[in-house]
Amino acid sequence: MAQDPLNYREVAVYRSAKKADTYLYVPVENGLDELPDELSQLFGRAIFAMELVITPELKMSRLNAPEVLSALAEVGYVLQLPPPSNAPVLHERLTE
Repeated sequence: MAQDPLNYREVAVYRSAKKADTYLYVPVENGLDELPDELSQLFGRAIFAMELVITPELKMSRLNAPEVLSALAEVGYVLQLPPPSNAPVLHERLTE
């Protein structure tokens, strides 16, 4: 019997080699081949981080598990971006 994808999902989590603290959650059965080309280019090389079972009760550090399950069912992936930085923005001349 198949599990309800809004209550149970096995996902593979990948981190971006291009963007720090950026992660991609995809259903294990889909893999990376079904991602939009633009997302693949922006994300860069995907480095496998872990497999994870997501249920609505799962406590996630920066994401909401029911929203992740819903997005996986609708879109087929979830992109986790890094938290906003509190560091001051330097003028371009100062960073050269």
